Amino acid sequence: MNLSFVPYDTYERHKRVAELLGEAKTVVDIGGQLDMLSRFCDVSSVTVANLESSEEKSDVTIKRGKLPFDDNSFEASCAIDVLEHIAKKDRAGFIYELTRISKEKAILSFPIGTPQHISYEGEIQKWLENKGHNVSYLKEHIKYGLPKKEEIEQITSDANSKLYFSGDLVLNKFLFKIFIFDPKIPVIRRIIFVAKGFLYFLTNPFLYAMLANKKYSHKVVRAYLVITKKS
Repeated sequence: MNLSFVPYDTYERHKRVAELLGEAKTVVDIGGQLDMLSRFCDVSSVTVANLESSEEKSDVTIKRGKLPFDDNSFEASCAIDVLEHIAKKDRAGFIYELTRISKEKAILSFPIGTPQHISYEGEIQKWLENKGHNVSYLKEHIKYGLPKKEEIEQITSDANSKLYFSGDLVLNKFLFKIFIFDPKIPVIRRIIFVAKGFLYFLTNPFLYAMLANKKYSHKVVRAYLVITKKS
């Protein structure tokens, strides 16, 4: 799979996390996809771990709340768009677990809970439901609440951490509607699929340059939390 042909949202998340991983060679990707993050970074190994109930394939199955790894098992750990699917009361514990199993750093990406983003996701949920789409992931976002900047800063107040931000909500709405467009006529569907691939190929690098490192505002879409362990 040529990584330039994936939707921008997928491209950005994995490329940005790969950059933030730096020189880490052993990585565990909690809640990830097999053979996805490893395509974006130069690592010796990426171990993918998912819950037993997950539909995603994985190298390791997580059966209980505690991650099934010893302390400092990997140079780095990451969780790409997982935190928003965890209840608020359990988020601090999840972040602790990621840092526990890492020697050097833990990285999390998640859609950031600005008022505009929360309102946008409510609108998108209704729009998708009217079109008959599965919106279970958005229902979890709304049920648990998108992580807010203040919430994450409080959880990590005693850690050596830094937040980065990306995206633009107005542009994100446009990109999402392109992604979701899927006509049911087989021939047209195939043509649209190929056309979208070429669109991603042409635009992903430029969009990444514009959107992947933004100052915090109510228009940003995603946050990246990097916790560097104190030596």
